[in-house]
Amino acid sequence: MQNKFGLKDLVLLIAVGLVGLLVLLQMVQKDRNFEQVRAAQAEVSQLQGQVSRLATTIDRLNTVLESGVRVSGAPGGSRGGNQAGGDQAGGAAGEVELADWMRDDRSAFVAFFPVPDYATDPISVEGYQEGGSFTETFEAQMPKVMPYISQDVYSRRICDVVFETLADYNAQTQELNGVLAEAWQYDRDGLWLRVKIHDNARFSDGEPVKASDVVFTFNRIIRNPQIEAERARSIVTSVKDVTAISEKVVEFTFEEALFSNLSQAMNNYVLPEHFYSQFTARQLNEATDLLLGSGPFRTRAASVDNQWTPGSGDYVIVRNESYWGFRKPVLAEMRFKVITDSVASLVSYRNGDSDMMRPSSEQFVNMQETVSDWNERHASKQWVNVRSGYSFVAWQTGPRNGEKLTPFHDRRVRLAMTHLMDRQLIIDDITAGIGEVATGTNNRQSPFYNPEIEPWAYDMDRARELLAEAGWSDTDGDRVLENADGEEFEFEFTYSVGSDAVKRIVDYLKQQCAQVGIRMTERPIDWSIFTEVLNTRDFDAITFAWSASAPESDPRQIWHRESIQNQGDNFIQWDNVEASEIIDRLRQELDYDKRVELWHEFHRVLHEEQPYTFMRDSPWLRFVNRDFTNVNEYPMGLLYYEFVESLPMQGP
Repeated sequence: MQNKFGLKDLVLLIAVGLVGLLVLLQMVQKDRNFEQVRAAQAEVSQLQGQVSRLATTIDRLNTVLESGVRVSGAPGGSRGGNQAGGDQAGGAAGEVELADWMRDDRSAFVAFFPVPDYATDPISVEGYQEGGSFTETFEAQMPKVMPYISQDVYSRRICDVVFETLADYNAQTQELNGVLAEAWQYDRDGLWLRVKIHDNARFSDGEPVKASDVVFTFNRIIRNPQIEAERARSIVTSVKDVTAISEKVVEFTFEEALFSNLSQAMNNYVLPEHFYSQFTARQLNEATDLLLGSGPFRTRAASVDNQWTPGSGDYVIVRNESYWGFRKPVLAEMRFKVITDSVASLVSYRNGDSDMMRPSSEQFVNMQETVSDWNERHASKQWVNVRSGYSFVAWQTGPRNGEKLTPFHDRRVRLAMTHLMDRQLIIDDITAGIGEVATGTNNRQSPFYNPEIEPWAYDMDRARELLAEAGWSDTDGDRVLENADGEEFEFEFTYSVGSDAVKRIVDYLKQQCAQVGIRMTERPIDWSIFTEVLNTRDFDAITFAWSASAPESDPRQIWHRESIQNQGDNFIQWDNVEASEIIDRLRQELDYDKRVELWHEFHRVLHEEQPYTFMRDSPWLRFVNRDFTNVNEYPMGLLYYEFVESLPMQGP
């Protein structure tokens, strides 16, 4: 065969090779330029952060100099950073030079706080860049997302970053720090509080946050009996009056001195009067998505005619580009999707449709043990924090639907139900050994936990004895217990669909009940109607979980006999005089150590009475895509606005 490769072909091959070499050299040069540009961008971002911090510090110093206020010790940090020194009142007393906005009382406690900032600065994170979209999976469908009217934990997570409070608990120290509040002056006797709002605090529509907005929030929203905000109303009972002293100064007076007065006044979302006053109480109660706040995120639109509704897709919030705080969030967008089935949720997460999910305990263990590269691609987080909460079975101690008493009005029956359940077995077999048997409202890490309390033992014989003492016995030999009136012991167990672990617990309890002659029927319901079921007291027994929002929550909301009425959170209608009296004493006790003793006493009553069977103290479990960093495990939970999407930046 004749070789046809000639000089012309050789020249052409060399030319092509040269062109390829030039292209390669150009690509290398572009890569170098890109790396230089990327490094420069990082330096610029860092400088911007430093300039922002410097400007805020200068503004803060100017404010202090202009006001003439002097407080002993350095000013503290914000809701994320370091907290101010001082006692529970939040600052020093007896060393204050009065500012023009203060009361003429030099004995009062005073504290100053800078503009809200990050707890962990995202700029320090490797691969830092602004922007990105973060998606979290919720395990249940929230019926609405409305401040004060929504009552579930999922809507609260959204509201927490759209709205702001005068003060909030520091993510690291758990101390109460100013957010919208630049400073406060607090009566030594705990009967009044004066708060100075940051001059530059703004709602997301640009309108200033004013003292009148705080007054509106309390008087027209929280305290308005036409607004379905009973949970919030039950918490702020000590607030006697709220008055706007000036545009940026608001004053609270209290009915009595309570340990919770500061949090009652300061830890409520501040709503803009100019927006929410245009709606009637009925419109607000029926709304599913009317959010306008001063927080680091906002909704795309706040309109009564353009609301998100359950089942209509992901709930989306975007960065508040005009956020008044120290710096705006890093993420451009956050999405919240609902997948009620735990298996489907994990599949969605592994497919990249979600960046964070709460796995079941079994999923949490199995993924790390069975997927070889799991820990390289995903962060598996487990920690106990203030919001960890506890799961329980709640027994209806009052009349169901206002009609007939259930068997659980008798303490002996409730205690028997607790003895029926091997809670440690449930933790070992159903929740993969994660968690501890609960005995009350506080976990073992809390100072309010009574260390002398031991969980009731699993004891079927003792359960039978207690049921017999309460008048329940099998008189006709059909293996079902009856009372003196011949009524069979039958009850309905209500639970939310979607959780395999909950269903397994339900099946277990049903089997245990059958062994002692109790007939249990199941009532699975969707989470979206849970609130209605609780408000109408339409259940015999129900299971879910509570999580706290503060290091020390006021127990009145859930356990006091006065919280039974008006759809209060004492939905089991537990009318216990001793517990209510302890709660009243506890709330009025300003001495921390004495209050701890009262918490222990209250814990004892709960343990003896078993209005709930406390099931498990549950740590937080999260799977997080490692493409996102600065997701820190704080004692107060997570700070969404710190998250960073640290994917490699794309070249030109």
